[in-house]
Amino acid sequence: MIYSAKTDIGKKYNHNEDSFVLPVPNKKYNINNLDIINMGELFVLCDGIGGYNAGEIASELTANWISKDYYSIKDISINLPDKLEEIIKSVNIKIINLAKEHESYDGMGTTLVAVLFLKNKAFIYSVGDSRVYVLKDKKLIQITEDQSEVWKLYKDGEISKDDIRFHPRHNIITMSLGINRDINIQRYTYDYNIGEMFLLCSDGLTDMVGDMEIQNILLKNQSLDIITNKLIKTANKNGGKDNITAIVAKV
Repeated sequence: MIYSAKTDIGKKYNHNEDSFVLPVPNKKYNINNLDIINMGELFVLCDGIGGYNAGEIASELTANWISKDYYSIKDISINLPDKLEEIIKSVNIKIINLAKEHESYDGMGTTLVAVLFLKNKAFIYSVGDSRVYVLKDKKLIQITEDQSEVWKLYKDGEISKDDIRFHPRHNIITMSLGINRDINIQRYTYDYNIGEMFLLCSDGLTDMVGDMEIQNILLKNQSLDIITNKLIKTANKNGGKDNITAIVAKV
């Protein structure tokens, strides 16, 4: 697998509340290459919410804790995708408890998309409105469903998919980590084929760049670094109204 990741502050804010963690060795958390080979390649992307720097803290801690706790599993004969879901739930509680301990963190939370590539399958976890797409047979397909007010309008046929970007309540999400103890983690399993390309992204990309434009960028015969740079550049060109993060992985 090859991949590229890039995050950008955008044009509106003075700090970045997006965070991501890639499947790379990490001495701090004792993650090595053998862990990644045996347990799969785990990508995590979070988009923080909350005042001051609380959103940034929630997203950074969530992304790092999920990766650390997953690769800390000792018995890899267990059902690893199920265990990863348990870890996400436990990290949710950790964020809630941290917010209770520090007044300045009150109300902090984060969206989440995580993809575990294991044994020719992609196990996908989603909370909030960050997204996971796959480019299959030259067509961009959104795997995850947004947990947001406007997504329900789209599913009910009241607005089109592209209308989501321009709706006045497009940024109102109905689920996030760090807010409620009972959390609805949307989970998907995707049997991928060699050559397919996955995109994990925050809404800072999808609010500024429509699906067809994203598809056209991915279809160009370019390196993944060029693709992620182009995605960020296009989002900023179209307004850059939020932090922008994109991870592109090709299997």
